[in-house]
Amino acid sequence: MTDAASYRYSTVAIVLHWLIAAAIIGMIGLGWYMSDLANTDPSRFPLIQLHKSIGITILLLSVARVIWRLMNPPPPDPPMSARQAGLAKFVHVSLYVLIIVMPLTGWIMVSASPSGVGTILYNTVPWPHLPGLSTLPLDAKRQLHEPLEFVHSKLAWVIIVLLGLHVAGALKHQFMDRDQLLARVWPGLFGRTAGPVRKTRGALWAFGGAILFFAVVAGMGVVDGHAARAVGPETPDAAKASPAPVWKVDPAQSSIVFKAAYMGRAFSGKFDDWTANIQFDPDKPEDARIHVVVKTASADTGEPYFDDSLKEGDWFDIRKNPEAVFEVNEGVLKDGPTQYEATGVLTLKGQRFPLRLPFTLQIDGKTAKMHAETSLQRMALGIGAGTPATEQDDKTKEWVKDDVALVVDVVATRQ
Repeated sequence: MTDAASYRYSTVAIVLHWLIAAAIIGMIGLGWYMSDLANTDPSRFPLIQLHKSIGITILLLSVARVIWRLMNPPPPDPPMSARQAGLAKFVHVSLYVLIIVMPLTGWIMVSASPSGVGTILYNTVPWPHLPGLSTLPLDAKRQLHEPLEFVHSKLAWVIIVLLGLHVAGALKHQFMDRDQLLARVWPGLFGRTAGPVRKTRGALWAFGGAILFFAVVAGMGVVDGHAARAVGPETPDAAKASPAPVWKVDPAQSSIVFKAAYMGRAFSGKFDDWTANIQFDPDKPEDARIHVVVKTASADTGEPYFDDSLKEGDWFDIRKNPEAVFEVNEGVLKDGPTQYEATGVLTLKGQRFPLRLPFTLQIDGKTAKMHAETSLQRMALGIGAGTPATEQDDKTKEWVKDDVALVVDVVATRQ
């Protein structure tokens, strides 16, 4: 008779086990690495997108693994004490729960983010926000996001502890109890086994369920992505959905100005070609919708060298990305009688970045005057990534200050 320790897991279970384990360990390392990066680091945003992509991958693999586990019970455990068996069961069940809950909390957190920045799986497939969360008022999102972020980060430490217990238990069985437990999840390397206890079944249900889940959710993301790309600068969908009145911008009295420093010398410029669709009700700022499209080729500093450089691929890359777009689709926050804050998404060079824009607003009859100032870090936005942000040892090497001041003045008339 073959003893319990001689039976191994099925090949599917083994492959899913190690794929998910590798992904989780990679996520832990990636999370630590990202936490050490400054917000201005140009690699931070794509790494966050990668982090979210791997998280969704873990969720999909975990769906398949849970279904497979339910249809294919594991081999019997080797003899052990009741206390040890109870601890092992607790760790296993907790890990199964967490490989589902961790990606879900991340998905919920992103969906409730005030920035509205979405997820593009491996920079290819749009992954939508969870229904109901992305449409919450801005203040409700802010109240939700911080505790969600706290829970998500602390669950990472819980899974690290559980992984430590899991590995410690496996090593104890292998080297102290010598019951060849590791051979059940890595046959050949840690010993020979008698194969699975019984014939496996349910591959269609396990992988079909995961694929169906992916197809449905990703399909929603593709539809939403296509809808967003189909929206022109004059008639954004978000603006149509708002009951707030429309304001027509006076280009002659409005401007978007940027200020920076080249090798220690201050300079400024402006964008000559931009359009803005604004809907705003001072009594209901939560209904505000803003859609600004800036033609990046229109950047004008008055210095031909700067203007030509800004058009190049390392800077605005106007051939591939002729427009920058700022959207506020969740309303604005009122901080005082004339003080407001617009939290939206800046799309620049094909990447989406959260952007908070505090501004003052004076309304006299049908005329409104808005003034906004904020500071951007060009490196974090992928602008001029190859140009240093500080003075170099080689004094002839060009550098441009990372901080760029953005000043927006708008005069508009209520329609």
